[in-house]
Amino acid sequence: MRGHWLKGIGHAGGSIPEAWLAERASVLSRTGFPRRPRIAPGDRLVYYAAGWRRVFAIVEVVAEPTDRVSGSARWPWTVDVEPLLVIPHMENAPPVEAIGVAARSMSQQSHIRLSEEHYSRAVEALAGVAL
Repeated sequence: MRGHWLKGIGHAGGSIPEAWLAERASVLSRTGFPRRPRIAPGDRLVYYAAGWRRVFAIVEVVAEPTDRVSGSARWPWTVDVEPLLVIPHMENAPPVEAIGVAARSMSQQSHIRLSEEHYSRAVEALAGVAL
């Protein structure tokens, strides 16, 4: 069964830029975690921009988590991903509340599990404005 997750990108004190795609496109091919995530190939990640409190992309995990490619002490575990829906400008991205999740749910978390309903709402919210 496919899992659905809300995955934080950036943090309140170091948010990604408004036009993030030019500077942070790498998150569309790989994303990191502080410890080994319970995420598997086929799972879907809804990207959440912490400082903006908006959801801005949906990606599919395409490889098992690994600690061999990160090079980051803070994010030693990574998964390879492929983009499914992308909002290139934060000003156009829907607020996280549009998918039925409170922003405070992500406090101090790198990712949280989403219900099927919350994931469906994310797809609908992002598809309305995605590339």
